[in-house]
Amino acid sequence: MKYLDSKDTIIACSSGNESNTGISIIRVSGFDFLTSLLPLFNLKSIEQRKVYFCKLVVDDFLIDEVLVTYFKGPNSYNGQDIFEISAHGNRLNVNRIINLLISKCHFRLAHPGEFTFRAYANKKLSLSQVEGLDLLINANSVFALNQGFSLMSGELKDNFDNLLKDFLNHKSSLELGFDFLEDVGEDQFNEEFKSSKAKLEITIKKLYSQVSINSNNLISPEIVLLGLPNAGKSSFFNKLLGSERAIVSDLAGTTRDFIKEFFEINNTQFSLIDTAGIRISHNKIEEEGIKRSLKLASNSFFNVLIINPFDKDLNYFESIKNLSLDLIIFSHSDLDGFAPALDACLKRLSSLFGPIGANSEAGPIGANGETGPIGANGETGPIGANSETGPIGASYIPYLIIDTLVFQSGNDSVFSDIIYSKYQNLLDFDPILIERHREIIKLLNEKYLEYDNIIENLTDLAIISSELNILGHCISELIGIVSPDDVLHNIFDNFCIGK
Repeated sequence: MKYLDSKDTIIACSSGNESNTGISIIRVSGFDFLTSLLPLFNLKSIEQRKVYFCKLVVDDFLIDEVLVTYFKGPNSYNGQDIFEISAHGNRLNVNRIINLLISKCHFRLAHPGEFTFRAYANKKLSLSQVEGLDLLINANSVFALNQGFSLMSGELKDNFDNLLKDFLNHKSSLELGFDFLEDVGEDQFNEEFKSSKAKLEITIKKLYSQVSINSNNLISPEIVLLGLPNAGKSSFFNKLLGSERAIVSDLAGTTRDFIKEFFEINNTQFSLIDTAGIRISHNKIEEEGIKRSLKLASNSFFNVLIINPFDKDLNYFESIKNLSLDLIIFSHSDLDGFAPALDACLKRLSSLFGPIGANSEAGPIGANGETGPIGANGETGPIGANSETGPIGASYIPYLIIDTLVFQSGNDSVFSDIIYSKYQNLLDFDPILIERHREIIKLLNEKYLEYDNIIENLTDLAIISSELNILGHCISELIGIVSPDDVLHNIFDNFCIGK
């Protein structure tokens, strides 16, 4: 970052400048810039935290009528003086104002994140709060939004602080053995050491449980539609979106590359991806599209396999038998002979992917979006051959039948419910989403297990202390520096030494 030590006065549109809006906020940050700035707004002075209605005039030309507010550092967002301009939000107008102020006042256009970096440098925000702000701004789900705000407001940081507290307690109990063993006695030392270690272990294990699941698709979860050419993927894709986004044709291989659009379920934004049909192809473009399809599926949150059971090329699914499938959808149920074709297809797929349909929950879907449980041929009954209704089991792949691709989309559909059920199950673990936190916590857990194993038969306190310091380095990366003064302070706060 080129601006690490920059003292420049910076300016940027802080409310986004990608489209025209009613009002946009232009923010200026630095020190000693008011002398050059205020005359442009016909202001001789300005009080902090008051809103002024002004006319922005440059060279006797009225640029805009605006509202301005001044925040005096260090009592501001980033600890510096901040001047905010609420202007009419046409992009041309916003850019004109910014360029004029850069020219007239010798400001510099801010780099991405520079305002917040100054807040971090001036200790207005911790590193975790900065990461929370990033998550908050870019969240695609209510859960990510809440976790970002939790970091911003310090709630999740409290969990990290508890980790630090437990580490300091354990470190302090060890320091007792160095400096105060004669005062407290060996029995009390051993009791304090084991007790504080057990508490630290519980805290580390709890944090580790929050990072033990894959978070790649929790922040921006992807739903990938797979299948052979002409299975109905693009038609299904269009029905879900409610628009003719993907080209639909009887010609096999129409989709050569993947198409991605957003699809919302219960205030959570998923990426719905239509992929190239899976088959053996000698066309280089189509072949590349198939490779991309399989790569997307290998990393996605939710994989949907769409199948026309009349298709004779099911052997091609050998190439994806190692992929994790979450749902199978059968199309063309309106054609004669669907039931026997479905039975034969289920047997073939079960040999590749394992049990299909058993223990799957029945739900509303059918011709023309009518509600009712699904069975073969769309008749009412449980999903799956001879299977009882119940929660979706981890070892079974549920399936649905759609009638001529008429599908009840929206939050009340079975399709949406199955997807969101998986998503909600992962959220029950209260996962930590920020990758830096996740990697450090995983390393911390690994180092704790090594520490626990090494000290089991050790009596040399110096070696134990050295091993414990490794844990301290991990915690320092997560929430800050652990200093000797912290340890000493913790000893006298928590132990009654000298009585």
